[in-house]
Amino acid sequence: MECKKLSVFIDESGDFGKLNPRNPFYYVAMVLHNQSIDITNYIKALEVRIKNLGFDFPVLHAGPLIRREEVYKNDLMETRKALFNSLFHFTRKLPIHYICPKINKYECVDDEMSYVSKLSKAISDELKKHYEYFNSFDLLISSRL
Repeated sequence: MECKKLSVFIDESGDFGKLNPRNPFYYVAMVLHNQSIDITNYIKALEVRIKNLGFDFPVLHAGPLIRREEVYKNDLMETRKALFNSLFHFTRKLPIHYICPKINKYECVDDEMSYVSKLSKAISDELKKHYEYFNSFDLLISSRL
């Protein structure tokens, strides 16, 4: 019997610094991909779309794209919007799952231990909610983006 593998890609958004009312949340996104489902054709289609828009780089980051940072600083809004839409539709079509525990920093005492404690509980609660799904795999492979 083949080993059933789940890849878990983890990324975070936010910081434990001083509370910023414009960004009061801290998120930990976990993208879950059942390795028995081939997503090669989805990736190839995205790569073609990105090249058709005039870009030739292997990674597309939504944050810098939206904020017009780094490689996107000289691109028109229409171009950045087309890239973002390509990424959005790629993600929407993929046969993946995700969970995204978050904390509201307004609910924390303004110190790192308070954030860590609240975030640990949020992650634990999400993992418990999806216990059956995780338990259906023989092997979990994680990486941090």
